[in-house]
Amino acid sequence: MIDPVSALALATAAFNGIKKAVEIGKEVSDVYSQLSSWAGHMSDLQECISESEKVQKKPGLFDKIGFSKSATSEAFDMLVAKQKVKEMEEEIRHMFLYGDLQHLGLDGLREFYQMRRKIKEDREKMIYEQARARKNLFDAIKLYGTIALVVLIGGSIIWFMIDMVIVMGQEAGKW
Repeated sequence: MIDPVSALALATAAFNGIKKAVEIGKEVSDVYSQLSSWAGHMSDLQECISESEKVQKKPGLFDKIGFSKSATSEAFDMLVAKQKVKEMEEEIRHMFLYGDLQHLGLDGLREFYQMRRKIKEDREKMIYEQARARKNLFDAIKLYGTIALVVLIGGSIIWFMIDMVIVMGQEAGKW
């Protein structure tokens, strides 16, 4: 997972690209392309923020515990990232309603929000489906592994018993 500072840097660079594209009057498709890039980086940034706000995953019994940043530094990074997200969102909204993207208007802003929401839902659905497929794979591996183990143990027992019968039969013939 990308750290919040890097995600913020990428989102800021994409945002500056949006502003530059709007300023020089590029085509709507170019502006939407920049908005798409920015939205992707914003999604990554918001994922970093939400992941860091969750209770951190407990390390395994033998995992080394170490933190690269102090709690204060990490808190400030999160605070700065949240504030920057809010500012960029507001500036994008302003561009659509009053700025250089005004020709797209409120409908363009709504369409942008709707597309972003749909992309987010599709990604979440894809992640869920992948997790479910991974679980099904591990369940199948456990099932077939158990069956193979039972067959192996059962076959070994049967082989051992047949071998014992043969050995006993040979010894019975000697007397």
